[in-house]
Amino acid sequence: MQVQAVAREPAKSPELQGAPPGAPPLAVSGGVWSQNPAQRLLIVNGQVFNEGSELAPGVRLEEVKQHRAVLSWRGQRYAVPY
Repeated sequence: MQVQAVAREPAKSPELQGAPPGAPPLAVSGGVWSQNPAQRLLIVNGQVFNEGSELAPGVRLEEVKQHRAVLSWRGQRYAVPY
């Protein structure tokens, strides 16, 4: 009996949507992505934030990607462009 490996496509995560209803409004005016996570930042409401920061009560900056940032609020992840 010959066994043949079958390549499976990796599971895709669902596309992140915009802010969920009730999330605090944020004015994102820019961001910087770097291969070095310590150098990634997002400018929100005139202030500079690094990944892991709380941008507003209950809103956390999870990750800065190229041209968008991933935020979380009340257990819901969402993306905002910059």
